[in-house]
Amino acid sequence: MEINFKNSIIESWKKQNRIESNSGNPFLHKVSDNAIQAFDSLDFPNQKHEAWRFSNPVFLQKHDFNLPSKPLKYDISEELINQLVLKQVDTHVVVLVNGHFSPELSKIQPKKKSIFIGSFADAVNRYSDEFNEYFTKLAKYENDAFIALNTAFSRDGLFINVPDGTSIEKPVHIINLTDSSEGNIVSFPRKLIIAGECVHFKILESNYAIGDNYSFTNSVNEIILSFSSQVDYYKIQNNGDKSYYISNAQVKQEKMSALNATTVSLKGKYIRNNLNTLLNASACETSLSGLYYLDKDDFVDNHTVIDHAQPNCISHENYKGILDDKAHAVFNGKIIVRPDAQKTSSYQSNKNILLTDTAKINTKPELEIYADDVKCSHGATSGYLDKDSLFYLQARGISETMAKSLLLNAFAGEVLEKIGISELRDEIKRQIVQRLIVDDLYFCDVLEKIPD
Repeated sequence: MEINFKNSIIESWKKQNRIESNSGNPFLHKVSDNAIQAFDSLDFPNQKHEAWRFSNPVFLQKHDFNLPSKPLKYDISEELINQLVLKQVDTHVVVLVNGHFSPELSKIQPKKKSIFIGSFADAVNRYSDEFNEYFTKLAKYENDAFIALNTAFSRDGLFINVPDGTSIEKPVHIINLTDSSEGNIVSFPRKLIIAGECVHFKILESNYAIGDNYSFTNSVNEIILSFSSQVDYYKIQNNGDKSYYISNAQVKQEKMSALNATTVSLKGKYIRNNLNTLLNASACETSLSGLYYLDKDDFVDNHTVIDHAQPNCISHENYKGILDDKAHAVFNGKIIVRPDAQKTSSYQSNKNILLTDTAKINTKPELEIYADDVKCSHGATSGYLDKDSLFYLQARGISETMAKSLLLNAFAGEVLEKIGISELRDEIKRQIVQRLIVDDLYFCDVLEKIPD
């Protein structure tokens, strides 16, 4: 039976709105009202839309997703959180359960009181000017059904505000938990992150789905980089066999700012990552990296846009994929160079290895250049492991299984070395090695020297 997700979620919003009409912040209520009206007037994308041709979200019609019945009370143990945090690294731990900020499970202790890491409820009271200035300004909901839907339910979320001239000494680890223990669940994580002038900090966002039922996570991030700021953002996706995940991340960079973003997708029934960054002033740098290693019938679609709006900016983009079994991946990377963006330097690459005849990749690198003094290039390759390289290793007494593992190891290593938290890098490598089923394999720089 086909499910009318749109009608059911609007009814859920009305019910929730009646319950919360006399509580919360008036600003968030108004934004929510406007967003649900926009959502009601919009249709979900389908395969007739070019950007969604290979990632048609038909799952919305197959499963009856509902809001959690008890959004603020979960049976999530501290022991479970301890299993998910990054070992041997001192981090601020922020836990979102089904999209809701959990102060009980979070451990946040910034040394400087001017730094704020907390919920929307506290943010709109303590930092109303900053919050109101940026919330929904990058992630515009008027023409996007998924952003509109997320905004309609975003009365709770995570706000990070780092004022000018300060920095967060240790990384912020955001744990997004989607708990479908009580039924098919839809959740709407929302984050607003503001990096003030001349600040530098690292964020790790890890996504997990727990429970035996289906889950749909619709996430939206807004990130603002002020003058001469740097944000390193690492996203790890390790969802379940019954998880559907759509993310929209909108970034705005000001003069001399730097964004280093790495997305690693290791598991998920359906993953769609939309990452857009606007280089809004001169001398900005953007580095986007991605690694997806999927098997079974998992699916990932990475859609990126790097918009060079001003001159003398640099961007690098490098996504790599390893696909096994019947896994399917999509990469669509667009670089836009506006007429005023002279002296732009931009590079984009997407490379994929198919381990079976049933694995599939659709890749589409794009360049839109409206300036004449630029250096831009892009490229994409897809294929199987190189037979000459396999022969080279086997001729030196290495088994076929080990040889394949070594080549995949080296292939993935280029992206993983972009991760600036060594313990996180080692943990991802460990998980990949487990997938390769080779006990005595490890990552090292020497492997990068294996001939192509």
